[in-house]
Amino acid sequence: MDYPRAYIRDVVGGCVRRTVEQQLEVKQREAGPPACHSWPYLRAVPLADIDPLALLVSWQADRCAGCGHPMGGDVVLDHCHESGLIRGLLCGLCNNAEGTAPPRHPRWFRYRIMPPALILDFAVPYGKPARKRLAHVLADGTRGQ
Repeated sequence: MDYPRAYIRDVVGGCVRRTVEQQLEVKQREAGPPACHSWPYLRAVPLADIDPLALLVSWQADRCAGCGHPMGGDVVLDHCHESGLIRGLLCGLCNNAEGTAPPRHPRWFRYRIMPPALILDFAVPYGKPARKRLAHVLADGTRGQ
């Protein structure tokens, strides 16, 4: 029996055909909580002398907060457009998915109400200084440790 197929865009912008089973598998995977919700918490009380972005980079250990996969060079500093605060580090694909997801999307709704910045208990405004500090932290080699 031939199953109906759906056409979706892949990473490079082409079209990919997926079977019904593949579509259901993607929907189930997206319905799960963000990966950062399953990572161990570092401590209950934050230390005042640690740079929050260095703490975020070391805690995420080169993993995307959304999908949990290694980010490599594709690191995006995710932030809330309403509050202007940093939420966490996402890979490019998850950042696009989070930005275009509806407000009550199962995974991204959970991510928005409990992002890594809230888990680690810091509030850093997003902007050029934060992006420069992140670039310095990533360049220092503290990433993935």
